[in-house]
Amino acid sequence: MSQIKTKHLWGSGPIPVLAKRLSAHHKGRNFVSVLAIVLTTLMFTALFVLSRSMSRNLEEMAFRRTGYDSQVSFKSVTDKQMDLLKSHPNTKDAGESILLGIAENPALAGRQTEIRWADDSYAEHSFAKPSAGTMPKAADEIALDTFILDRLGIPHETGQTVTLEWRKDLTDDKVVSSSFRLCGYWEGNQSLYASMAWVSKAFADEMISGAELPASGQLFGMHMAQLNLYRENNIEEDVKTILSDTGLQDLKYNVNLAYSPEMKATALQENVPMYFGMALIFLAGYLIIYNIFQISVASDIRFYGKLKTLGTDKKQLKALIYSQANRLCLIGIPIGLTLGYLLGMVLVPVLIGSENHPAAVSADPVIFIGSAVFAWITVFLSCLRPARLAGKISPMEALRYNDSGSAMRKKEKMRRKGASLYRMAWANLGRNKKRTVTVICSLTLGLVLLSCFYVKNTSFDMEKYLSELTISDFELSDASDEDYIRGYNPKGDTLSENFVSKMESLEGIEKTGRLYTHQLTWKMDEGTAENLRRFTQSDVFQIAERYTPDVAQAMKEAVKSRKTDVVMYGISGIPLETIVQDGFIYAGTYHAEAFETGRYVLAVCPAAEREIFEDGTPFPTASVGDTITIEGKAYTVMAVVYPIEPIEEGALETGAGTGFELGFILPEDTFRELWPDNTLRKLFIDAADEQIASVQNVLDESAADPNRPLPFISRQTIAEQFEKETRSSAVMGNAVTAVTGLVGILNFINSMVTAIVSRKKEFAMMQSIGMTRRQLRMMLIFEGLHYVGLTLALSYIISAAALEAVVKPMIEGGYTTFRFTLTPLAACTPVLLIFAVLIPYVCFRNIERKSIVERLHEAEL
Repeated sequence: MSQIKTKHLWGSGPIPVLAKRLSAHHKGRNFVSVLAIVLTTLMFTALFVLSRSMSRNLEEMAFRRTGYDSQVSFKSVTDKQMDLLKSHPNTKDAGESILLGIAENPALAGRQTEIRWADDSYAEHSFAKPSAGTMPKAADEIALDTFILDRLGIPHETGQTVTLEWRKDLTDDKVVSSSFRLCGYWEGNQSLYASMAWVSKAFADEMISGAELPASGQLFGMHMAQLNLYRENNIEEDVKTILSDTGLQDLKYNVNLAYSPEMKATALQENVPMYFGMALIFLAGYLIIYNIFQISVASDIRFYGKLKTLGTDKKQLKALIYSQANRLCLIGIPIGLTLGYLLGMVLVPVLIGSENHPAAVSADPVIFIGSAVFAWITVFLSCLRPARLAGKISPMEALRYNDSGSAMRKKEKMRRKGASLYRMAWANLGRNKKRTVTVICSLTLGLVLLSCFYVKNTSFDMEKYLSELTISDFELSDASDEDYIRGYNPKGDTLSENFVSKMESLEGIEKTGRLYTHQLTWKMDEGTAENLRRFTQSDVFQIAERYTPDVAQAMKEAVKSRKTDVVMYGISGIPLETIVQDGFIYAGTYHAEAFETGRYVLAVCPAAEREIFEDGTPFPTASVGDTITIEGKAYTVMAVVYPIEPIEEGALETGAGTGFELGFILPEDTFRELWPDNTLRKLFIDAADEQIASVQNVLDESAADPNRPLPFISRQTIAEQFEKETRSSAVMGNAVTAVTGLVGILNFINSMVTAIVSRKKEFAMMQSIGMTRRQLRMMLIFEGLHYVGLTLALSYIISAAALEAVVKPMIEGGYTTFRFTLTPLAACTPVLLIFAVLIPYVCFRNIERKSIVERLHEAEL
């Protein structure tokens, strides 16, 4: 007998024609298959969109944090050096700027505003190119962002008069007042380290009088540059090549931290949930589609046997199944791509965007190509085993096939006990053990992962996180607290006694705390100098030196000169109560009454975690029990404490400082006796929960006064900001959780629907020998309940074990708290039970629309 010839998978031969007719004949089953493909493609596309968009937006946020998106920056160049850098073939684009000074208007306190000239390239790559108006050209023109305009109380309109106060010499008290006409502006962004006030080249040249380099220690006249290269890889190598070719090897440069391997690792880490989600979708899609094709092949096995008797070979039968799958993919994949991208367009702004950074939705062709390929591969792999089954079965085996999942030669065992619907349903599960195991494993996997992801996503402990950043509900600061250019002013008037008294008298205030600081140069005693010397010889220091060479160098110089900068803290109330807790004391014991006598100090350890000192590494500060002398008075070190951020952070009186300063804490009263002219640096406030909103309103009103800015942070706003910044990761984790549970449920639904639809002949035969509709319906419901019962039993057992053995060790520590819960399983239980009853009822009702004779006749076709 000659074999049927196949022209091409998509040609006009018998296989494509037969595949087309089979697709038309099994419309209901194909609808389920297409739905599964659409769902798989949709999820692939949505995650691809989110992944690409998140990478792009993370990169954008990193650029904004560094202040520019060029690969390389130069802090100081000459005009001649700039020309050489621009002319090199490896340079794609270059921008330059001249820094004149820092605006010192009272309304701008707390916000660094740099007065600069810049060309268009420098402004564009610094995210500060005017979106309305133009860059300055005339000597009296200026361009500002809307944030600064709002601070100055100037309308967002070109032509407005802008007056800035600034100093050419930071060491001179003489302030220059310059008036300009607003020629352009752009949307301000608080995440940038500073705001730019662009002036014209004519104004800059007039101010610097032709000088190319600034005086030592000054900003005025600093000529800066940014370099954009043709490639982002091997930046260091390309820059060194440029400098070598131009003879500028000694020119100092900085590579944008946003291009660092650490940032790429961060982006990869942020995308891990999505990559894991893709793996889950691939697995879940495979299980769903495989199950559908496996059941479809099993139900059509007699038809394939008849085709073999007509001469169809194994290769052609496989081609027939692949042809059907490809036709389904042609329908399902385009729909899934469209719906997935539309879903991504909705999710990206919600998950990634923020008020200051509207997220851009990536339309990279890789999204569509990758999603389509992944979906097709999923379908193709799902067809492998069903196609192999159809290809290897002989015509005689096909006629005897009973969907038992074995070799079709098993003898039926006679039951001694009478038949019952319950036992028949249980026996049906054993007819095809592979299919039963596949369905149960798929659903169990989804539910177990659902439990694990849920516990992981809910493990973040906001209180732990907030305790590292703030120690009170509200933290008010002096306007110069973070002025790293001019330095902190210890005699500032932001937190005046009248204002502090007003705040402390507000309704609902439960507790307050005060912080004063004073900086001085201190000659170290023998014990402290020896501790510091030994620390610089430790392994910990060698590691730190690689990451913070400037700080390490400052420590070495302090050891050599036995002099270092010291910040003296005077604290009371909330900050004192916090820092003397057991978790923050490295060594020694705090005694409140003794400390209040003013004869003791607490030494602030400038190093980090407690664990690094467990091997005997000395604290790089004074030891407990040592006597130190400050301003001619002797104090005993009572304890060494952890440098908590709300107390330690902020600018030094000299500005940014070296990065290494010792710190000692005194009681507030003792501090005020030593330095009575120093004013309050920070005020800490705790309020009753019901009064937090009203206190926030009072502070907002005070901070809105452009003539008297009030920097403050609140626990609530920090929490809200953190939730915004981590919303994408949190929602992605929850999305993966939801998708995992949904896929498991959909797999169960698909398996049940396909299994019922493919057994039309069996049900018709059972009804023809006397089984009633009600009995058949109940048997199918019992089958569904058996599936659900086995799945839930396994899910509860495996989830409990996985949470304790895997999830708990993974998430313990840091800002997380493990909370054991099986709530997701409890929530899914009634849903699965409802589907176990509903699906058989609906499917069987649709089957019954045709008579028993019609169903028997259709099954033989």
